[in-house]
Amino acid sequence: MMTPSARPRSPQLWRVAALVLALLVGAPPHRAETAEVLSSQRSTVTVEVNKGAVVTLPRAASTLFVANPEVADIQMKSPRLIYLMGKRPGDTTLFAVDEREQVFANIDVSVTHNLSRLKDAIRSLHPDASVRVSSIEGAVVLDGKVGSATVAEDVREFASQVIGDKGRVINRLSVDAPSQVNLRVRIAEVDRDIEKELGINWEYVGEMFGYDLAVSLINPLSSVVTNTAVLGTPGRDLSAVIRALEEEGLISLLAEPNLTALSGETASFLAGGEFPILVPDDDSITIEFKKFGVSLAFTPTILGESRINLHVRPEVSQLTNEGSISFPVGFNNAVTVPALSVRRAETTVELSSGQSFAIAGLLSNDTAHNVSKVPGLADVPVIGRLFSSDKFKREESELVIIVTPYLVRPTNDRLALPTDGFAPPNDRERIVPSGTWKQSANPGGATTVRPDGSRVGGTAGFVLE
Repeated sequence: MMTPSARPRSPQLWRVAALVLALLVGAPPHRAETAEVLSSQRSTVTVEVNKGAVVTLPRAASTLFVANPEVADIQMKSPRLIYLMGKRPGDTTLFAVDEREQVFANIDVSVTHNLSRLKDAIRSLHPDASVRVSSIEGAVVLDGKVGSATVAEDVREFASQVIGDKGRVINRLSVDAPSQVNLRVRIAEVDRDIEKELGINWEYVGEMFGYDLAVSLINPLSSVVTNTAVLGTPGRDLSAVIRALEEEGLISLLAEPNLTALSGETASFLAGGEFPILVPDDDSITIEFKKFGVSLAFTPTILGESRINLHVRPEVSQLTNEGSISFPVGFNNAVTVPALSVRRAETTVELSSGQSFAIAGLLSNDTAHNVSKVPGLADVPVIGRLFSSDKFKREESELVIIVTPYLVRPTNDRLALPTDGFAPPNDRERIVPSGTWKQSANPGGATTVRPDGSRVGGTAGFVLE
């Protein structure tokens, strides 16, 4: 008799177990890395706009992919050789995939502006300029040092032409040259006042000869008898009988400003004042102030090689009653607002440091001619001229402006004043003449410095006793 444990197993059960084992053995293993890049090689390629580069792959590629086709384009010459062309500035990525669908190349592509052309032009135009050119985020960055503002402007302008209207230029160039201009201006007014008077003083004639000429001198403005010749004592000076006078004026210096400004910045000067102007409103009156006097505004631009482009605007104005206006205030009051007599010039010149130019021809001409005569007698032919007095006055004024620019650098040491070393005299020194200058205990550290930086020991210069 057979026990249950000795019974043979069913052939069907063995077949099921064999099938399950076969499925487990023949099933492909699960790949957890299917979402990752296998055997990838990451590199960077830089190419300029409208230029190309050749990229050699480590092995044959079946598929190529560019992230942004508007930045760069590719052409596949062979499975391992790629032509890469830049279309516009920017960054993109190139992927290469093999036959097993594995990404084996990951290339960062950077497309820049045509920097080689810009660098060659800078070296050709300005070989001494130290300029570095780079392209960042679609913009051209200029960095380095140049000798003048003209060189910096040439580099910036050419860079703008290279990138066109779609890009921008970041100018970080520094000018290794004096950046400040000192302007010395002398504003003078040449006044020529000519006053001529010719006639006979009949009042003095009566006093000289001591008898009454029976001639009354009439005031031409009021037509009233003001003076009558009376008897007197002779013996007066005959030179007072005939009045002949001629006067001429001289030149006067209005202002001599001395200003310093940075290249490209504006400096101004005013020597004068402000006068109030009443501006009536609907229910009130406001006051505005207007400037007058001698004013100057200038804008220098350093061009290089000691050349300065200078835009200057001098003006001289003064108050005058000609053209003034009056308007009522209240019931019986009136306010008079004076007018301005203005002489102004504005020009742009180019000159070297230390050269001068003059602005002239701003003329003002006033002429007056007065004739005083004895009524009746002055109208007699031939002898009537003896009974009249002719007065002629002409006022001519010309404004002359002399401008001199200088390239300047700030000093490292303290500047010395002319009063350094001056000590006020005491009571004894005022009585006993011993000069008004003596070395003080601390003259402010004033020393004489040579151009090479060395110093002169002790005092230097001249002292006038």
